[in-house]
Amino acid sequence: MLADTAGMVIPQSFGKEKDPTTDEKEDIFSLHELASEFFASQLQNTESAQSYLKKRGISEEVSTDWKLGYGGEREDGLTKFLLEKGFSEEEIARSGVAFEREFGAKKMRDRFLERLTIPIAEPRNGKIIAFTGRDLSGKEGRAKYLNSPENPVYHKSSTLFGLDRARKVIREKDFAILVEGNFDVITAHIHGFCNTVATCGTSLTEDHLRILKRLTKNIYLAFDTDIAGKKATLRAVEMILQMELNPFVIEIPEGKDIDELAQKNASMLQKVVEGAQNALLFLCEKFSDKYLTGSLEGEKKFLDALFYFLRFVHRPIERDELLTRMAKRLGRAKGIVEEEFQKFVRRNPRRQESPSEDSPGKKFTREECFVGFLSAHWKFFREKISEKMLDLLSGFPKELLEKKLIGSEMTDEEQKVLLSWELHEENLYGDHISEEVLERDAKVFVAQLQVVQEKKTRMEDAKKFGEGLKKNA
Repeated sequence: MLADTAGMVIPQSFGKEKDPTTDEKEDIFSLHELASEFFASQLQNTESAQSYLKKRGISEEVSTDWKLGYGGEREDGLTKFLLEKGFSEEEIARSGVAFEREFGAKKMRDRFLERLTIPIAEPRNGKIIAFTGRDLSGKEGRAKYLNSPENPVYHKSSTLFGLDRARKVIREKDFAILVEGNFDVITAHIHGFCNTVATCGTSLTEDHLRILKRLTKNIYLAFDTDIAGKKATLRAVEMILQMELNPFVIEIPEGKDIDELAQKNASMLQKVVEGAQNALLFLCEKFSDKYLTGSLEGEKKFLDALFYFLRFVHRPIERDELLTRMAKRLGRAKGIVEEEFQKFVRRNPRRQESPSEDSPGKKFTREECFVGFLSAHWKFFREKISEKMLDLLSGFPKELLEKKLIGSEMTDEEQKVLLSWELHEENLYGDHISEEVLERDAKVFVAQLQVVQEKKTRMEDAKKFGEGLKKNA
């Protein structure tokens, strides 16, 4: 009852470990408040960090209001500051603002070194429970964004950034805008959309939707316009429908996300939010553009793509409306479309499990996704695949990509596997993907694979170093 009143949800992991006492929670809150003060002072003394915020259109007033900061450039600056304030290394590590190195000297290292810091607040009392750090160093191999690990007061699967400010407005406006990034939230609030929230370093979960369901039934999705963002939109629509909520899609015509759109054309932001479409009608248009090319096969794909989502719609009046629109698009009798839908439902019954991010299903590795992405857009990438790219791959994904490059014949099973990777990476919104988007997403894949490779190399080197010490002991 208390959770319902507060618009909160108890995490599924609740009760599996010993719950922190009130004093332990207050200690973490106090530690985070001091950390925030340290970050703020570092920001005031770091011109490069201030310049970064100005370029993003963040004024000093907004920066202060959202308690933005900078992690500093000393690897243990925050740690020493907190030790001087009376906190132990164990308490500092438990909060997640610093960590003990795994290799070499067992020294504490600040987690948000050379990063712009954005505090994440508890929605009921506004106290800081975690931080997000945006890398400003530009060093190769560093993740652009980094979040605090989970701690006794922070559970990412049930935390929404900005909810402390947005709860009241979501109730008043009767809709929530869900975005991907912290800066998207801040920018939306600056421009008057104070009912905007974002997940914190994780995909949308059932817990996130339970929280929002207590505030509104209407969820507006404004995810990034790259392929990953569009896939996240499709998955979110499915989850929202299963939770018996109403999904809408905000289509961003200029830029990658709300933050970029506001920087390029602030007046357009109001229009795109007001123009948000019912998600199923939005998908009906997109799938129509993609599949209805005059062939019977295209009609089948159009129907199957929409039927997949339609089966999660609970209200008959909504199902009937979409079936009517689909029939008009196809120029066929509504009864035929209804019959096709019933056949689809019998072939593809709704899943019984909850639509959480851990739902079972086929998952592909990053390497498989990369090969599928390249193969799905082969005409563009064929001449751009380098030896360095191949070196980032291993095993079966590398073998299939090499076969495709040299035109070697594949077995039926290999062709089937490659096709499944391609379909997994396909942009379901249409065939007309700009070269700029393809280049950008390829760079993202390469950067992710490089990070994995470098981590693997470091682990192997550390293992060899340890074995060497043992031999010499």
